Amino acid sequence: MVSASTKFLNIAKTVFFKLEKYDFTKKFLIYSIITRKYNWKNKNLKNTLIYSIKNYTNFYTPSLNESKGQQLKDLFENVNITIPETGFVFTIDEFKTVNYKHRIADNLSLDYSKVLNTSLNELKENYLDFDDYSQNQIKALEAIEILIDRIIIEIDRSNRKDKEEFIEFFENIKYKPVETFKEALQRILFFNQLLWQTGHNLNGFGRLDYVLNDIYGADSISKEEALLLIKDFLKAGHSYYIYKSNSLIGDTGQIIVLGGLTNDSYFTNDLTYLFLEAVRDLQLPDPKLILRYANDVPDDLFNLAIQTMATGVGSPLISNDEQVIPDLINFGYEEKHAQNYVVSACWEPAPVGKGLELNNIDSLVFIKPLNDLLDNEDLSEFDDFDEFFLKYKEYLLNYTNELLAEINSKDWEMDPLLSLFIDDCNLNKRDFSQGGAHYNNYGLTSVSLSNTVNSLYNVKKLVFEDKLFTLGELNNLRKNNFKDEDIIKLLKSQAKFGMDCPDIINLTNDITEFTNEIFKSRTNKFGAKFKFGLSAPSYIAKSPNIKASFDGRKNSEPFNVHISNEDNRDYTELMRFASKLNYTESRFNGNVVDFMITPDFINKNFSKFKDFLKISLYMGVFQMQLNVIDSETLINAQRNPDEYPNLIVRVWGFSSYFKDLPKDYQDVLIKRALENEGKNH
Repeated sequence: MVSASTKFLNIAKTVFFKLEKYDFTKKFLIYSIITRKYNWKNKNLKNTLIYSIKNYTNFYTPSLNESKGQQLKDLFENVNITIPETGFVFTIDEFKTVNYKHRIADNLSLDYSKVLNTSLNELKENYLDFDDYSQNQIKALEAIEILIDRIIIEIDRSNRKDKEEFIEFFENIKYKPVETFKEALQRILFFNQLLWQTGHNLNGFGRLDYVLNDIYGADSISKEEALLLIKDFLKAGHSYYIYKSNSLIGDTGQIIVLGGLTNDSYFTNDLTYLFLEAVRDLQLPDPKLILRYANDVPDDLFNLAIQTMATGVGSPLISNDEQVIPDLINFGYEEKHAQNYVVSACWEPAPVGKGLELNNIDSLVFIKPLNDLLDNEDLSEFDDFDEFFLKYKEYLLNYTNELLAEINSKDWEMDPLLSLFIDDCNLNKRDFSQGGAHYNNYGLTSVSLSNTVNSLYNVKKLVFEDKLFTLGELNNLRKNNFKDEDIIKLLKSQAKFGMDCPDIINLTNDITEFTNEIFKSRTNKFGAKFKFGLSAPSYIAKSPNIKASFDGRKNSEPFNVHISNEDNRDYTELMRFASKLNYTESRFNGNVVDFMITPDFINKNFSKFKDFLKISLYMGVFQMQLNVIDSETLINAQRNPDEYPNLIVRVWGFSSYFKDLPKDYQDVLIKRALENEGKNH
């Protein structure tokens, strides 16, 4: 018998779909995301429901029946504008955004040189034709003008003492390039704000020291004045911190890239140092930094980078240009574009302003095909490890083909705003979402490679070499979730991922080479390439419902973290291992060595630690990030969060306040810190 409540829900669904069908349900989904973020911060379901009901009348998305350009005009005519009393203007209406049928592109950095060195009037000259594409672009530019005019009115109404200066900054967006360093920072913030307002997530800032070089050089501003402005810029970028977060609080993708090889010499300027100093001094988890490293990096700059890391702020991540740039060129990017790379939300390198380049489209879960094999094959028929490994590759091939096919089935939302600033869209008269860009490659990340390599090695060693178990016996223990702790200890005591062991390194490279061959033989829906990396933020999110594995991991436990010192406290061995992995062809989409270290260790061994990092990068480590924290602090902060309101930790490719993380993420960090310090947990 159907209950009254079920009947009511069925009637309601029928009415909703007859009224607005897809549009209504999509709007409800968008609004639920907004209220979920409120609940992140307040962690109170009752208050969240009250908040949701009270603010529903403030919620607005344009009609899907209009062109995307017209939707932008409707949106910018309706957003509420908030002008701060001091500092840069950065205003987002959290309750108003675009409506959409398909996925909105994210994980991108604009090439902000394009907005600093032109004006809206100049951009309009690119769209003199009357085709649909050009008219959509014109409407997008008109939408931006609408918002600028409304912001100017609100600035004029405000009590700001510098209102005339900021009114001029916004007027100039319409008519001319920027003239001062301060104006450049404000214009970058404005266009960054547009991305957040229009439903784009994980928006990076790109190579700001490089982009701002000429403007800063032409200004008469002092370093001290510039540092103060950069700090104000970072504070503005940190605003709307919860709203901007994607999977977890702090996951905003707001990366500022510094330094880097350009025309065979290392680029750096005053701003490279000033951004590092500002992040070190402010101790805000966001925006965060990546320092592009090369062998001729200035010694004082690298010292400053390590000093900044040692504060525990989580920045900068180090990306090795000596490894990354050749791999980008090898993949097919032009050399000048490869040299001007930035990163997507965390660490995935891509040329800036050149294409679709969606580097976080999904994650490979390497352990899944192995578990599928174990659940579906007659394990008694495998006579040796090579035969078993070959069968795993067969399952990996099928799994990867299905994943790539699913990815290719998805469409992208029309995006005239991004198409304004992505090369070749205007030349091709085709939207960014339809393959109009210069490059249109897709990138995947990956999780559980470490668990898979360790599992396969245990099969090779314990089953086929030492013959301690049959494959069926070991699999029955896995299916019973390894209830015997002695079995788990045995599985975890073997050679493992991260060790400088030939068998482990060969297994790892064999798996990635096989995956690479699959990727090389496939194209995406635009006829462009796929790429993947060995690091991903989803090592917890992808693990639920994945059964136990032969590395001793139990049902639904988090996967191991990237290329990390999770089970190996020998940093030197970890770096040797990482330097021997193959990152060529399609395998360059983020390969981070992630390790824990205590502040005392860095401060007491600064020179040796710096040499260790430089040698590791010289050996060929692709990227690295540090979590500078000790287990005692983390444990105390979990027990007494009010006593540690500003404790920052590195989570994935981003930093966050420890108190804002869900308990399972806190537990992983505590576990890793204890293991790093050689303590039981």
